[in-house]
Amino acid sequence: MLIGLVISEEPLEERSKGVQFNYEDSVSGNGNFVSHNEIATQVPHDDGHRDRFADVYLQKKGHGSGSIERESILISNESLINQTNPDMIYAFGLIATLDSNRMVYNPYNMSVGRGYYAVRPLNFNSLLGDKSLIKNYASETSMDQETRYARIINKNLLAQVEYDHYNDTDEMPSKGLARSLMNLEMGVTSGTARIGMLQGNISLDALDPDRSAWYKPNIIIDEDYTGTFNLTSKMNLTLPLSTVVDDDSWLPCCSGGWTDLMNPDKKGFGADANEIFNCICPKGLIKA
Repeated sequence: MLIGLVISEEPLEERSKGVQFNYEDSVSGNGNFVSHNEIATQVPHDDGHRDRFADVYLQKKGHGSGSIERESILISNESLINQTNPDMIYAFGLIATLDSNRMVYNPYNMSVGRGYYAVRPLNFNSLLGDKSLIKNYASETSMDQETRYARIINKNLLAQVEYDHYNDTDEMPSKGLARSLMNLEMGVTSGTARIGMLQGNISLDALDPDRSAWYKPNIIIDEDYTGTFNLTSKMNLTLPLSTVVDDDSWLPCCSGGWTDLMNPDKKGFGADANEIFNCICPKGLIKA
């Protein structure tokens, strides 16, 4: 039975109503089943040198043949402020899900229509599979669980991923708070199960913002099981983020070079400026 989503810690600032999405389902029956849920919200990255947004992301998948009893809640909340506005003060993104799921494998035959397949029933014979994945790009964190080729799966899952971004003025450092949580209770019969977590080394981002989180990560959890197991796992990471921009009283926009400019400041130079500083001549200049 669902008992309600856990409420996270207090956000950095009071949240105005934004884009809200709520989804609930309850499924009970026998046959062949496939489900795929995927959702993301976008929040400006705490590091202004990043081109991409600090997305929070959730994915859920499940499939099999046999019986299924499932109750699920999925919610998301995203600030309504224009995400590309460089003068924004506060933005947030939150995704959370709560699942209670029992699946039992059993091959299933079904007649279709009145022709060929009416007398030659279709045979559905898929072992059970289940996957949940969350990503928090601000803290370079991912958490996941996956079960494959199982005959019975009993699962209770709470997963939540959240990022708050706050910037008072251009003179003050921007700050953020990234939270990622996955609590899992699961029983697997005759299958394979995996539980994992990866958290990148954010201190290395100043050297290379595009570096993979697999390069000297802070946290790696990688567990694999094959057979029949009862598994309980609780993962929770809260990471405060802050970016201090050094100020130079003389030509502050250029003292650190083109690569040191914040993305909002680069926009005023036109679309071709980046290609010039990357030593890639724009097409218009080549023709000239």
